[in-house]
Formats: sequence, structure tokens, C-alpha cells
Amino acid sequence: MNRLKQYSGELSIVLATVFWGCISLYSRNMNAAGFTTVQTVAVRAVITAVILGVFMLVKDPKLLRIRLRDLWMFLGSGICSFLFFNICYMNSIAENSVSVACVLMYTSPFWILLLSVPIFKEKVTWQNIVSLVIALVGCVLLCTAEELKLTRIGLVYGLLSGFGYALYSIFGKLAAKQYSTVTITFYTFLFAAIAIVPFSDLPALGTLLQTPSNVALSIGIAATNTIIPYMLYTYGLSKVAAGKASILSISEPVVATLVGVFAFGELLKLGGMLGISLVVIGLVVLQYKPKHK
Repeated sequence: MNRLKQYSGELSIVLATVFWGCISLYSRNMNAAGFTTVQTVAVRAVITAVILGVFMLVKDPKLLRIRLRDLWMFLGSGICSFLFFNICYMNSIAENSVSVACVLMYTSPFWILLLSVPIFKEKVTWQNIVSLVIALVGCVLLCTAEELKLTRIGLVYGLLSGFGYALYSIFGKLAAKQYSTVTITFYTFLFAAIAIVPFSDLPALGTLLQTPSNVALSIGIAATNTIIPYMLYTYGLSKVAAGKASILSISEPVVATLVGVFAFGELLKLGGMLGISLVVIGLVVLQYKPKHK
């Protein structure tokens, strides 16, 4: 039990990546039903904010209290991270092949390690670097299963998507020093919802949400791919260094690949198997603590 408590932060982050990795179970069906990417992001943000807002009102309204001088943290996590990342990633996919977009997005641990040194005074160890390189090579092998395409603007969008993805770990960790996990997650998605809803074609979205199956998909993607993982990851950030958390998050494409194999019958080739093995090895290296005699 003490061992479990000791690694609660790491376990929370890995569990978060499991839920994030399962997003295709909902996103593919929502795309088939007619939702645009912007509408899917808007639905995730709005439903998450509503559910968590109601939860806090019932449990303890004091959880809703934040200081005005701290608003920048939540604007950062909601708009500069969540929305900025999604927009850049969508444009990266439009310009590049999906595999290249995936690899560029997972440059986020490098950004986090760079930002964590001056902001949190975290030390970059050889263990972190070796683990990150091994896991990132595994991620490259997992993602490069198709013909590669990369444009100049696509490279910019891809690197910016990795930067935006990284920013949640920075803003989330800063906020975690003062606020609860549920408060951080609520305000992150409240501001994200306010920013994206005007661009989500509300009449068309309203028509889509008249179908019960679409409502179920919307609630499902908000609950299992937004509320649960973001709360788990935010909790993990309160226990684990931001740089370490970012490396642990590279386990997400492993889960996404396995979901594709078992849920959608996708073929896992030798490169994918090797990629999964390298990601796992990288995470083991990250967690390894030699015994001192």
C-alpha cells in the first residue's frame, strides 16, 4: 500500500495516457456522425466545464474560488495549451502525413524539459535524457507506418503543437501548487469553451445534438477522454516533476496503437511492435532506481 502511494503520481499519469489513447473509440464515430474537429473540441470543453461546475457546486462551492491574479494560469492551460495545441495539431495533420504530425507532437517532452529548468528549477538528468530518447525513437517507429509528407509550414505547425501540448504540464503544475485538481480542470475547460464555442457553427452543432446517439458520444468523450484523464494528469503533476510527467505521457501512442489493433482491426507491423517495446523500455529506464550499497 505504501509502495502504491509512493508512485501514485506516476500511476495517475500513465492511467491518464490510457484514457487519452482510447479517444479514437469516440472521435471516429463522432467524425462519421458529422461532427467537425472544432465541434468535437467544443463539445469536450463545454460538457467538461458543466459537469465539473455542477460537481463543485454540490460538493463544495469554495472549490470555485480563485484569485483574479491567478487567472493567467487557467487562461494558459485552457487557451494557450488545450486550444492552441488542438488547432496546431489539426493544421499539422492537414499539411503533413498523420505519422509526421504525431511524431512532431511528441516533441513536447523536449519543450517541457527545457521550460522546467528555469521555471521549476528541475534538474535534467542523464536518466531523463536516455529514457526520453529511447521512448521517442519508439514513438517514431509507432507513428511512421505510412508514406511520409512534410511541408515547411507543416513543420512549424507540428513543432507548435508539441509546444502547446507541453504548456499544460507547465501551467498545470504552477496551478497545482495552489488549487485542487478539480478546480484546475474546471477553469481550464471553462476558458477553452468560451474561446472555441463561437467558432463551432452552433446551428449545425445543435442539429447534431438532437440525436440521442450523438449526445451519448459527446458525454462519453467528455467523461472518459477529457474529465478523467485531465484530472488524473493534473493530480500527477502535483506529485511528479513536469519533465518526468512528460516522458511518462509518451505511453499514449502505445495505447492508441493497441486500440487500433483490437478495436478497429488495424495491422500491427514489426516496426510497431519494436516501437511499443522501446517505449516500455524507456519508461522502465525512467523509473529505475539503482540500489546503493
